Amino acid sequence: MTDADLIDRLIAEAARASDWRRGHARPGYLPVFNNFGPVTYLTSAGEVVMNDEEDGPLRPADPAERDFALARAAERHPELAHLRPPRPQAAVTCDKCHGRGRVTISTWVDRAGSQSFVYCPWCNSLGWTVPG
Repeated sequence: MTDADLIDRLIAEAARASDWRRGHARPGYLPVFNNFGPVTYLTSAGEVVMNDEEDGPLRPADPAERDFALARAAERHPELAHLRPPRPQAAVTCDKCHGRGRVTISTWVDRAGSQSFVYCPWCNSLGWTVPG
């Protein structure tokens, strides 16, 4: 199966999902992250695009947005993990999230054992940065 075939299958699944993805399904675009309005998509060709307004026009993601989106796609769909940016040899573990890609914002733990977090903005949730 090619990446395009895989992404097309995931797009069809997202259109039937019981979560936020169903409401943001667009033919040819896999919703990978929803920032309470703006949505980030992965196309069948492997490009990352965003809308800055709900149902607004799509624009190409900048490099940081692209890294973040591919990390989110790999997290939600492990079969897309190969699209995640590879860690360069010169990279160091992010000192803000300690390599987790998430920063805990509360020590409160819910019934499922989850803590409140935000994705690390210093490393685009990759868990590493490149000095300089």
